[in-house]
Amino acid sequence: MIKLLLLFCFAFILFASDELSVGEKKEDKKTTIYSVQLFAEKNIEKAKIRVDKVPQNIKNEITLHNIGNYIVGRYTQNESYRSMKQNLEKIHQAGYRDAYIIESTDWDMKNNLVFDGTNEEKKQVAQKQDSNPKISKFDKSDILLKANNAYQNGDETGAMLYYEMLLASGYENQKIKNNLCYLYGKKGAWFQAKSTIESERYQGNLLYAYAYGAVQNNQENYYNDMLAYIAVDGSGKLMMLTGYYFEKKDDMQRAASFYKMAYEKNPSDVYNIFSYARVLDMEQNAQARGLYRDILNRVNDSHPLYATIQKRVRELGE
Repeated sequence: MIKLLLLFCFAFILFASDELSVGEKKEDKKTTIYSVQLFAEKNIEKAKIRVDKVPQNIKNEITLHNIGNYIVGRYTQNESYRSMKQNLEKIHQAGYRDAYIIESTDWDMKNNLVFDGTNEEKKQVAQKQDSNPKISKFDKSDILLKANNAYQNGDETGAMLYYEMLLASGYENQKIKNNLCYLYGKKGAWFQAKSTIESERYQGNLLYAYAYGAVQNNQENYYNDMLAYIAVDGSGKLMMLTGYYFEKKDDMQRAASFYKMAYEKNPSDVYNIFSYARVLDMEQNAQARGLYRDILNRVNDSHPLYATIQKRVRELGE
């Protein structure tokens, strides 16, 4: 039986931008700080309303920070990632399932703070603050390199922070948005991803990026979060990813149903064809071989699926 092999065409490869100049820079020493990000709102008034609805034992440690065009609510801060994971569990138990840990510095936490419940002066500053903070080309290059290093070293939380900083500075780049939505998906942070996706008028690739990350990390809320978009996705990609989601949960009946729907929605996509062919193969349906051959006719021998499908075709015989 052909093994599970779902390879997708998302460009989640970190990159260096030709638009940014890179040079040497002497950095100030800054202490790494971790915090739990609960929500994001487009203005401070809405953010304060969100804070008012938070349980009292959590509210006392919430601060609001200006990040680009958003006011984000963060719960407590600590230099220990391990301690912050315990705080994240507390927040999840309080009902904030989209919350996730962010990495920042003591300097950033202080300088983008707009409200801590006690400092009236900071509240007033928030009303006047520029929603698009100025960051030099040099700083953008530095942040981009840090994002690359964080991602490559497996520090997904750090990479998310740097991507958010770049977008907040007005640096528009589709790869950054794709990568960020993918990482949001891995964290199950649908609320944060939705804000980015909405800004692009629900551009398909960002939805797919989020969905792929969520399925890859077995996020339980994936299906409920994506339900409104699955049926209207003309490419069939969300249906195919949903099939993968149910297959990973060992629910092959529902997986097969979504794989079939993905194929019917877009029978020209080789991954949709492959997913449906696998279903037929498992059912020992002779049509599977024909679909495998169809894929081989559409791709060359450098395609990720080619060798596996060619092998399976030989196993099935003439």
